[in-house]
Amino acid sequence: MLRLRPRPRLLLALLSGLAACGAESTPSGPAAPSALRPVVAAASGPAALVAAAAGAEAVERVAPLGAEMATWRPDDASLDAMVTARSVVVVGDGFEPWLQRAGLPPSRTVRLEAAIPDERWIEVGTFTHTHGGGEAHEHGGRVEAVWTDPEALRSMHALALSRLGGEGDGAPGFEARVRAYEAQLRALSEALDGRALIATGHGLEYLCRAAGITLEVTALELDGAGDTPNSLAVRDLEALAGRRERHAGVLVWPGRLDEPFAGKVQATLGLRSVDFDLGGALAERDTLERLTESAARLRAAVASSEDPTAGPKDR
Repeated sequence: MLRLRPRPRLLLALLSGLAACGAESTPSGPAAPSALRPVVAAASGPAALVAAAAGAEAVERVAPLGAEMATWRPDDASLDAMVTARSVVVVGDGFEPWLQRAGLPPSRTVRLEAAIPDERWIEVGTFTHTHGGGEAHEHGGRVEAVWTDPEALRSMHALALSRLGGEGDGAPGFEARVRAYEAQLRALSEALDGRALIATGHGLEYLCRAAGITLEVTALELDGAGDTPNSLAVRDLEALAGRRERHAGVLVWPGRLDEPFAGKVQATLGLRSVDFDLGGALAERDTLERLTESAARLRAAVASSEDPTAGPKDR
């Protein structure tokens, strides 16, 4: 068999040509440090809050306002924005499932969940059910809204300060704002005077634990038309509402309030509905401002829960 051995110069030329072809056909990899943009990327409300509070000069919000992290999936532009940012701040895989496929550079990704010890997370019972002929889905597991606990928020802030290279307290006034939020939680606890809150879903567990508030949860799932597809949860709600000496006469919605159903609850069970913004999604106002306002709104609703002229909701 005839074998040809390329001469050294020819071999070098062939290898150079192959390298050039590979560079043209292979997608670009992680950006070099010199090419990184001087911004900190964040897709959620808590991540944007903590990044700004850690002194980041430019926080780039890469998800649409109001996008829920459990269902949002970053498009190519959002992924490119995160990969080319100097740093990316996230809460963690549980809150942001899209992280598992995003392929963000570990060395430049700050995971705030790492600031929370295992024993501080709250686990709730898991159950699976369906609505009509829909697919089965689960409720329960780890409650992800840990940033609603003031101490957890401080721990996340400290982690971000260390990872983002901030100095001192980061953004001026952050600790004062956390204390103002704590003050609203204490005022809420005082207004409840030992009575429980009833909630339509999970998410309030951390702030209730921080304030020493008893929380009763019924996992309602509504379609926005006042219907009640989850009949078991409705029966649970009726049972909880019947123990009038044990609760504050308020139904708390951790998220969007279903107005038709809120009216039915007011008319049939005597529970006033109030929405509570947990601050998970990005919005015009930051997460801490929304949490503080929600706590104040809920305290006002508790204080006026015996007012017979009150409407079905209190915003």
